[in-house]
Amino acid sequence: AAVDRALALTGVDELAGRGADHLSGGQLQRVWLASCLAQETGVLLLDEPTTYLDLRYQVELLDLIRDLADDHGIAVGVALHDLDQAAAVADRITLLEAGRIVADGPPEDVLTPERLTAVYGIRIEVDTDPLTGRLRTRPIGRHHIRTPERLGTTS
Repeated sequence: AAVDRALALTGVDELAGRGADHLSGGQLQRVWLASCLAQETGVLLLDEPTTYLDLRYQVELLDLIRDLADDHGIAVGVALHDLDQAAAVADRITLLEAGRIVADGPPEDVLTPERLTAVYGIRIEVDTDPLTGRLRTRPIGRHHIRTPERLGTTS
């Protein structure tokens, strides 16, 4: 019964008879998540669960993880290197540098330009996406500004 619930919750019940070699990356991540949920745990710790997934499956997996926390009372800890993904799904962010906690709190308190620039050693701008209202980050490298003049495409 726990396995059936976990498969249904993650939307992979129709994949139960397939071997792992016949699943896409997104399907495999969902099956893996279902196997964790089948243990009926109240806590999930996930390390880079969106790695190697295309954009659609990244978004779907993070939505599912958020639903597990919101609708099913599961405490979820997720290690993410994508700051925008973390800002989009996390209630609380713990920022680490060399294994030490630099900041911990709501995304808007932790993800500041000054703090991120200091931790990552590269200028990082932070603003609010006007469409979603979520924080978004932009690392600024030497080639960040892409104008026709810089690209040599002016007439």
